[in-house]
Order: sequence, then structure tokens, then C-alpha cells
Amino acid sequence: MAKRPPQPSPSEAYRKDVELFVAAGGDELVQRVMSAVHGLARRLNQWYDGQLADLDVSAGEWAVMSRLARDLEARGVTPGVLAEAANVAPSSMTHRLDRMVERGLVRRFTDPDNRVRVRVMLTDDGWDLFKQAIQESDMLESDVLRPLSRADRERLAELLEQTMQGLDQLDG
Repeated sequence: MAKRPPQPSPSEAYRKDVELFVAAGGDELVQRVMSAVHGLARRLNQWYDGQLADLDVSAGEWAVMSRLARDLEARGVTPGVLAEAANVAPSSMTHRLDRMVERGLVRRFTDPDNRVRVRVMLTDDGWDLFKQAIQESDMLESDVLRPLSRADRERLAELLEQTMQGLDQLDG
């Protein structure tokens, strides 16, 4: 049985990607930034997926919980809005919400302004699970940022926010 060659570390893979993209004509500084952002997001998403699995929450359920947590006016959100947020068909959202209601994470209720419309809200248990996931993520994210000083973190946040605004302008 042949031994598989050792896989490069994520940092080594990043360096090789940058070299490849530069060899193909990319600007080195642009490729360093974008490859680092992409690699960081990919690695964090792998961790988040594992965390959600440990909490017995699917990625689709997390999309619903995240959208409902943003319902600051506590009026509830329609299943159609949740389907759009989770990028699924409304019929798929109905089944997802059925499971989440059974687990006690969300509740459905009739819209008081329109009796034919249904709205959905997080339950206290759903909110508690959402908070637990955020607090666990925050611990990892703090560890990831630990090598940076507070001033470096502030500057990094500002730079990334400016980059997102630039992307917004390209979309507009």
C-alpha cells in the first residue's frame, strides 16, 4: 500500500496559491490579501460547521436562526423571507420549520395584521442556542486574533469594512 504524500499546511497551501495566481498574471499584493481572506473564511467555516454539528444544528437551521435573531422588532418573520435568507424553496422551508418547531427552537403564529399570513419567531430555547453558538464562536475567533494587538484588530476591522464598502459600490 503506497503512502500518501504529506499534505501541505494551510499556510503552505496559501503561499503556493499566491505563487500560482501571480504566475498566471495576478498582482502579488492583491493575491496575498484575497487568498488570505478566502483561506481564513474557509477554515473558519469548517470550524463553524463542526460546531453546528456538535450543537445538532444544520447549516439551514442556522440560517433560519440567524435571520430570526435579526428580528429586532420582535414581530416575527414570514416563511418566505426565511426561505430567501436560506436560499431554499418555500416548500423546503416549511419542512425545516416543522422540524424546528418540534425541537422547540421556533414558534409559528398568525400575523395580527393579516390573518392569512404566518410569522415565525425564535423561542427562548432557540435564542439560548443561538447565544451559545455565538459565544463559542467568539472564543475561537478571539484565539485567532490573539496575535494582533487591540490597535491592529481595530485597524484590520477598519480596512475590511472599507473593502466591503468598495465591493458594495461595485454592486451598485
